Amino acid sequence: MPKRSPPKTRAVKSIPYNFGPKHLRYIKRCEDSLINVAEGAVRAGKTVDHILAFCIALETTRDKIHLATASTAPTAKAVLGDCNGFGIEHYFRGQCRWGKFKGNEALIICGKSTGYRERIVLFVGGAKINSYYKFRGFSLGMWSATEINLHHDNIIKEAFNRQLAAKDRKVFWDLNPSTPEHPIYTEYIDKYAKMQSEGKLAFRYNYEKFTIFDNINIPEQNRKAIISQYVEGSLWYLRDINKKNSKLRNVMLQMQKDIESYAYILLLIHVNLRFQAHIT
Repeated sequence: MPKRSPPKTRAVKSIPYNFGPKHLRYIKRCEDSLINVAEGAVRAGKTVDHILAFCIALETTRDKIHLATASTAPTAKAVLGDCNGFGIEHYFRGQCRWGKFKGNEALIICGKSTGYRERIVLFVGGAKINSYYKFRGFSLGMWSATEINLHHDNIIKEAFNRQLAAKDRKVFWDLNPSTPEHPIYTEYIDKYAKMQSEGKLAFRYNYEKFTIFDNINIPEQNRKAIISQYVEGSLWYLRDINKKNSKLRNVMLQMQKDIESYAYILLLIHVNLRFQAHIT
């Protein structure tokens, strides 16, 4: 039987990457960091950072199966797979195909970039309580998640468990700012930062915060137009535009306290009315 030659690939189309200094430093740190978290506002450019870092690592990883997640599987394919021409499928253009792997939507990669070793990226939704059933039983290498704060905690824990045997484990999370008491902060992001500052973390943790001002690809006129849509100082301005996340957290904490106070007052009124009705 004649020896099969490796599949022919088309010339790789150049992707017009254009990163600012802050993004370049973050991507560089991804090379030797285990967990990478990019938090930032709209149009901050954080997702493309992770796609590029993920693809570069995918070229040399010794693990075969990897995970890409978003709130839904179609969103994962659109944001991480395609990403308006910057996604995983475009990085490996001519060396990959969409298909199914064990019933899951998958991008199957095999070409010069990976040394003709097959690498499989599963695309899974993560918002539901049972989303993790899709990849339960798999041994995963790397995991890239967009809008990790919209994922159910079950999928986070199971994805970590599926990586325990990985040879080249890596995690990439991006998210828009959320409420300060969200479990993604208290159980993971802030917890890892605190442990790292205390020298208690056994792996390298790479966190960065981005805003629309860090994305050099947005023309100044467009940036001003986007910013003008917001009321300066509002909750949404602080979340989507402002650089200082601490202000956002302070506003949200105060809103939470106000809501709790109003709820307590309403409860007192309700109890008092019931009491008055009872004695009359």
